[in-house]
Amino acid sequence: MSVGRADGRRVSEFGGLRKPSLKTNKRTFKTMAPLPDATCILRGALIRAMSGDVPVETLKIGDFVQSAITGEFRPIRWIGRRTLSGSALDTERLRKVHLPVRIARDAFGPAVPERDLHISPGHAIILGEHGVSARLLMNGTSIAQVEAMASIAYFHIELDTHDSVFANGLPIETYLESDNRHAYDNAAEYEALYPGDDPRVQVPCVKIDIPLALLELIRSKLNERAALLRVAETA
Repeated sequence: MSVGRADGRRVSEFGGLRKPSLKTNKRTFKTMAPLPDATCILRGALIRAMSGDVPVETLKIGDFVQSAITGEFRPIRWIGRRTLSGSALDTERLRKVHLPVRIARDAFGPAVPERDLHISPGHAIILGEHGVSARLLMNGTSIAQVEAMASIAYFHIELDTHDSVFANGLPIETYLESDNRHAYDNAAEYEALYPGDDPRVQVPCVKIDIPLALLELIRSKLNERAALLRVAETA
């Protein structure tokens, strides 16, 4: 299993991982469970588009973005937007659900991501054939939830089918219909664009559960990588 780079190469740190035998461990962990709250990318993330890497907030419906899975450029169907005030997150649960997770530059390997990336805790990172929510990979160092933020501006890209795009060089998921579109500030825009459109049943582009042993192995690799980054910073 490996993490893709925006230039098409694979990241060696994860290249040696193999799925553990299910004969010895049949436990699995659901890694992309639907959440009632919007999951998204923070303003400023650079998305690989046909015109190059562009800030997510500048994208428009109809723009073409690159699939991190197939490499083809696909048109945007809709972009969900949501702005939150940090002061409104006045309970531990709200902070846990909404405050972004910071993924440090190089957390998954050289230039993956290419610079720090902030995504919501429930947003899935694409790791090989699995999608894993950021909250499941937090280690308090290279992947950690921010403690506070005055204002949060989230964006979520939807294509005709569930897919993955590059955000700061890291493959993350696009919007997957999970009955939470109403959580976005511009939900009415979608209704105006696609009147009478019933919630579509979408097939996830990756597996949404993972053997627990493999998840633990991924976490271990991330921790090893984080330790190397700390050593490099102090050298």
